[in-house]
Amino acid sequence: MTSKKVDPESIKRVTQSVIGLPTLPTVVSKMLKIIDNRKTSADTLARLISSDQALTAKVLKLANSAYYGYQREISTVNMAIVVLGFNTVKEMGLGLSVIDVFKNPMSGAAGFDAVKFWEHSAACGVASRMLAKNSGSRFSGEAYVAGLLHDMGKLILNQYFGEDFVSVLKEAQTSDLESAEKKLLEVTHGEIGAWLAEKWNLPAMICDTVKHHHQPWNAVSDPSFVAIITVADLLCHRIGKGNSGRGRLPAYDERLWDIFSKAAMPLDESDFPQLQSDLLAEFDNTENVVSFIQDDDIDLQ
Repeated sequence: MTSKKVDPESIKRVTQSVIGLPTLPTVVSKMLKIIDNRKTSADTLARLISSDQALTAKVLKLANSAYYGYQREISTVNMAIVVLGFNTVKEMGLGLSVIDVFKNPMSGAAGFDAVKFWEHSAACGVASRMLAKNSGSRFSGEAYVAGLLHDMGKLILNQYFGEDFVSVLKEAQTSDLESAEKKLLEVTHGEIGAWLAEKWNLPAMICDTVKHHHQPWNAVSDPSFVAIITVADLLCHRIGKGNSGRGRLPAYDERLWDIFSKAAMPLDESDFPQLQSDLLAEFDNTENVVSFIQDDDIDLQ
């Protein structure tokens, strides 16, 4: 198996390109900041969302969906926020924006299913939030965002380096994905995704997670937070939610459990069966916001 290597610096230049990879919409960037502020009111958030027609339409449509079962039509953003909750609105805004950036691949890799990829990403967001809440973390909202975005480096590879990404995916059928990336590209999807997260000025803990979600022991900001997303990713692969493009289950290192032990978090490998059951139950009780966005006229192919 051979492939011409891509210069990591050229990948970084593409990642940082304003034309190729636009910044997050101003409304979404502001929304992510004010939602995490406990002093933010529904009225403040409603005024911000109302300045973006596309986001307004999405919020109203979700609030009026059968899932929420509200008895009368919801016609104002303010009321929609009350029905949906701040976190759901944040998840929708972020999911819509990221999907929009990558919805029209210039050269998609054969064998990479974008719809299945987003199913996995959304599942990982839900799993990350569940694990964060169960562990008593105050960062459950950030955990969802980190889980949703953890693999976005693959989207850059798919959009800008489709031919090379095909070679990586083939190589990964018989080896670890990260090893295949290092061998053929000299850079991993985690590193590429982190460049984009930094460009978008996402919180440091999100950038750190995107970069180190397969090696949380190398995390700088909060290894236990990153490890939560690592476990969430493993869980989603085990229960078969979506497909991140891997040919085999991701490997994990025993150092993963050392992180939880040092953080006094009661989580280890023996908990996997129960966590898988808990996650399936969580899906039964959770509106999959990203899937809702996908189903509404966004072409990911």
